[in-house]
Amino acid sequence: MPAERVTSKSPWHVVFIIDDSGSMSGQPSSDVNQAMETMIEEMRLLSQGKKPYFKVSVISFGSDSKILAKVEPETQINLDAVMQFAGNSGSTNAAAALSDACQLLSSNGGAANDFEPFVFFLSDGAPDNEALALEAGRRIKALSVAAGTPRIVTIGFGQPNDQFMTALATTPELYKRLQVSSDIRAFLPAIGTVAGTNTGADGVAQAIMQL
Repeated sequence: MPAERVTSKSPWHVVFIIDDSGSMSGQPSSDVNQAMETMIEEMRLLSQGKKPYFKVSVISFGSDSKILAKVEPETQINLDAVMQFAGNSGSTNAAAALSDACQLLSSNGGAANDFEPFVFFLSDGAPDNEALALEAGRRIKALSVAAGTPRIVTIGFGQPNDQFMTALATTPELYKRLQVSSDIRAFLPAIGTVAGTNTGADGVAQAIMQL
């Protein structure tokens, strides 16, 4: 049975799929980099320098997909590696990134007592191929790994494809549309906070919907 709380004995695998296409250049990519740093710091505060509470994976995508961190403990993750967003990676190949996430989750299913895995997908635009991206997302939502079935939270700002983002999320309520890119600096760090104050994956999902 999946864990009720995120602890060192029941770590939480969080997969971040982040748009690094040309539209993310300038302030949006700077906001993402700052948000990633603050989020990891919040996660480290939760575990208090002891055994890790999280397993963090980060995938960036533009014309191609790139895995920046693969199931890394928050205590050991290389911040420089996950703060290299610059908005210079071409188009928006979301399908490739979601496929990489599916493979990563399949290969790193965790243990039965782990907290249920979550995928956070962030983009400010429309995917190159919506049908392929939704199919890759469907495969993620159909996974059955030891830690449980992954949930997808979508985060949009700028000019996202709202219909796509809603369909990709596990439930329509798990699509969060931010007003401006700077909102990312508060939203991503809050993920670590809700993990420490809410019970069960349903409770965490509810808290995320209320952010």
